[in-house]
Amino acid sequence: MSWIGIKKAINRAGTQVMLKTGHIEQTVDKEFDYQEKRYRAMETNSLKLQKNLRSYLESLRILTNSQINIAESLNSFYGNNSTTSNVKDKDGKELKNKELVQEYYATVKQLNDSSIKNLENPYNQTVLNPIARFNSYYTEINEVIKKRNNKLLDYDAMKSKVKKLIEHPSSTDMEQYENKLKNYNEELKELEDKYISVNNKLIDELPKLINLRVSYFDPSFESFVKIQLRFFNENYYVLNQLQLKLDAQTKQDYMEGKLEDRIDNVLNKMRGLDITGGL
Repeated sequence: MSWIGIKKAINRAGTQVMLKTGHIEQTVDKEFDYQEKRYRAMETNSLKLQKNLRSYLESLRILTNSQINIAESLNSFYGNNSTTSNVKDKDGKELKNKELVQEYYATVKQLNDSSIKNLENPYNQTVLNPIARFNSYYTEINEVIKKRNNKLLDYDAMKSKVKKLIEHPSSTDMEQYENKLKNYNEELKELEDKYISVNNKLIDELPKLINLRVSYFDPSFESFVKIQLRFFNENYYVLNQLQLKLDAQTKQDYMEGKLEDRIDNVLNKMRGLDITGGL
């Protein structure tokens, strides 16, 4: 920062203190304050939306990875044909369930490899990238608002100087006083014009930006819904094919809420084993 920039920063800091303590009258523009409030609300919401959309994609990755972890554990729990004996009951259910678990593992692994991979590129291109581009403009807009606030500080400080000079002339030389007052007024007019220019620009353009948000985000919202639908439809279709392979009795017990009774029956058999200690 140059010396002039440092000097301006110091003067503006002093002006802010004077404004807070009421020693300088502050210029208030209710229209700008209203539009800035709307703008800040949009900024907060769209940045939060971007963060949540990134988290959503990561959540899907976690979901599919969790499915794989569970499938691996189930596969190890049931065992596979190469490491366990092919003991089966009279209906052959044990072997059938082992095969289903192995198929489940292969299925969710394929889903993880294909669904997420096929989802990431369109999700990034049509959902994440557009909102990231939109949010990138906040840096530039905030710089303009900062510039407007600095111009306002300069204007209020100069206006206070003019007011004090009029109320308390610093010289008995009328000509010197008039020249000083003239210079102050000229500087005040210049600062006022700069402030009004950037202030009016913001008042005019902030509402336009805010109103554009809906038409800008509509395509991304539509894409988000379609990507969700595709992802869960693919998962449902593939897993439903496995569900159809479950034995009819298991499906019937599930629909009738009798699976708990089957589990209790197995627990009772476990209690009958000597190694369980009669638990």
